[in-house]
Amino acid sequence: MGTRSPRPSNLPAELASFVGRRAELREVKRLLTTTRLLTLTGSGGAGKTRLALRAAAEMARGFPGGAWLVSLASVQDPMLIPHAVFAALGVQDLSADLSLSSLTKYLAGRRLLLVLDNCEHLLDGCAVLASTLLTACPDLRVLATSRQALSVTGEVRMLVPPLTVPAAGTRMSVEQIVTCDAVWLLSERATAVVPGFTVDAGNVAAIAELCRRLDGIPLALELAAVRLGSLSFDQLNQGLAAELSVLGRGNRGAEARQQTLEATIGWSYGLLDELERRLWARLSVFAGGFDADAVTEICSDPRVPADQIAGLLGALVEKSVLKRHLTGSSARYWLLDTLRQYARARLREHGEEVVYQQRHFEWICGLARSIGLCDARQADLLHRMHLEHDNLWAALEFCLHHPENVVDAVQLARDLHAYWGARGPYSDVRRILDALAEVAPEHSASRARLLAMSATVATAQNDFAACAALSQDALRIAADVQDTEATVIALSAGAWARLAAGDVGGATEQAESVLSTGRLMEMELTELEGLLTLCGIFTWSGELDRAIDVGEQGRALSEARGELWMRGFLLTFLAQATWRRGDQDRGEALAREAAACKHALDDRWGLTLALETLAWMAAGRGDHQRATCLLGSAERVRDDVTLTVGELDRAQHDQTVAAAIRGIGQRAFDTAFAQGRAMTISDGMAFAIDNSRPRPKPPTAGKTEPRTVLTRREKEIARLVADDLSNRQIAATLFLSERTVETHITNILNKLGLNSRVQITRWILAEP
Repeated sequence: MGTRSPRPSNLPAELASFVGRRAELREVKRLLTTTRLLTLTGSGGAGKTRLALRAAAEMARGFPGGAWLVSLASVQDPMLIPHAVFAALGVQDLSADLSLSSLTKYLAGRRLLLVLDNCEHLLDGCAVLASTLLTACPDLRVLATSRQALSVTGEVRMLVPPLTVPAAGTRMSVEQIVTCDAVWLLSERATAVVPGFTVDAGNVAAIAELCRRLDGIPLALELAAVRLGSLSFDQLNQGLAAELSVLGRGNRGAEARQQTLEATIGWSYGLLDELERRLWARLSVFAGGFDADAVTEICSDPRVPADQIAGLLGALVEKSVLKRHLTGSSARYWLLDTLRQYARARLREHGEEVVYQQRHFEWICGLARSIGLCDARQADLLHRMHLEHDNLWAALEFCLHHPENVVDAVQLARDLHAYWGARGPYSDVRRILDALAEVAPEHSASRARLLAMSATVATAQNDFAACAALSQDALRIAADVQDTEATVIALSAGAWARLAAGDVGGATEQAESVLSTGRLMEMELTELEGLLTLCGIFTWSGELDRAIDVGEQGRALSEARGELWMRGFLLTFLAQATWRRGDQDRGEALAREAAACKHALDDRWGLTLALETLAWMAAGRGDHQRATCLLGSAERVRDDVTLTVGELDRAQHDQTVAAAIRGIGQRAFDTAFAQGRAMTISDGMAFAIDNSRPRPKPPTAGKTEPRTVLTRREKEIARLVADDLSNRQIAATLFLSERTVETHITNILNKLGLNSRVQITRWILAEP
């Protein structure tokens, strides 16, 4: 046996700066003081090796025997693992016995840190090696990197997540964005390629998009930086939307599998068995997250049996292909976008892309059919569909390229009437409805229904001119093809346009036609729509007795079905009519009930109407402070969904504002309005429903009191941020809208006086 190398270690010198990962580095070092086998897991290119090497270098002085890197990427035979360890340790005599037993004797009594890098293709051999050495060598520590854990007794696993990226939709300054680790890394590497490069107001949006598109994967960011020598950020973003190969090659001195992102992902793909590869490819049809039931419904067939789906999902999680988040007894999975793109290319190669996109579309249609029933499950089903928000839009985009599905797409859109009315986003809904109308046959029931539904959405945007034009086009086509469904949708939407134009008689006539059609043809939802529209028209025009009569009819019908969406609007109109009739207490009670209905559905459009109504009532009672806070709260809700005060409500809104300013003065009005606007939606609801005064805003976090300023929900979201979940993933986990999550994160940053998600992570890690 040869002699040990006199070197204290063989760790390679760092050729580039180590960026970010401070919390992870601290955790690796902490764990290595309490465990003897720590395995860093994560997807390809996540930076496991770099993190392990930095941790080993910083801890090497604590090991008299040094810290030693054993690179296993090129080793294919498990029997050669001990040989690789001996070579790393500097044993020169290759004629010696290089067996595991010999290695065990060699390391006995030595206190050193062994870094086993890239174990995933040699799992059994590495597991045996680690278990044997740790049993026989009490002073040995092993730090392994692998896309899959070794699964031996005593092993502690630590997931290495991607780098933090700027949250989509969050307003951040350039200074705040560059504190995100992904942006920091990209800018550091870009300066080596583009002399004088800086992140500034002109490029920060494209940089943030690129970091998000690359999922914060360090290898992908390093490769992107290299490409900046010949491509702009916009060109990179456009190219990545099509294929990963736009990143090209990076460091030619790196191993072949690390020179391109595709090669890195391909390394993982090659380690899977045939069933795992096939399922990974099929999972690429999902956007955002998915659960096991959806996978079983869409992806199973005789080649991927349904009874093996659960086991295969578990295996893909173990091998760092899938991400998983557990909520109670259920699990939700997702693919990083880079892994999804790679898998989609494999699905295309199999000739199965359209087949599984079609199955995915049909699955979404099935979920929508349940929503279209408008029954007592409505709140739960709307939350469920919002969980599948990204999958819904992916399915609709598929339809645009496969117009043979347009009839089913029309029914899907009709079933989602309440969902889209509650959640929007209205501009995107109109865009997709109009785009589907373009691919539908010119004179068809499908086109008529799509135009009519687009007219309905236009009313939420106060675009009554477009509503009138779209509803007229829909009525013309519907008359030609004799389609009742398109006719009643267009008449109902057009009634609001006529009302906005001051044509009360024409609006009433159209709404009554909807009601009579619904009753004649026993179409209960159409009947309910007619009653709702009439109630709104009569309330607005001052025919209060008629408004209350049809409103109570509609309320009874809604309650019998168990639906909430139309009931919330009916209650709002009933509240207004009842108030104006002189029954103030009942009017307020109805308005609070309307707000509760809309809050249960997370319907921002309907909630603003209910809050506005309560503000008008408070002003009518002379409680201008409360009225102003409610106006501010309503404005906050509108801002979340880019709405404005409804044109039909503008006059009453302006009167309430003027009365409040007269009552308490401009300065007090501005203060109370800002106070209402600063409330969370939940706090605003509590204020609206229980007649309480607005709660004082929590004090800004200071250095001596940073632990008590967050609400329970905010702390929950902060912990998920620390777990490196994106806003979209947090929204899916907590059954919230992505916009709500973004608002919570903004509040957290403001309360704690922080500037980035990285700092939120550090704050959470410092929690006792």
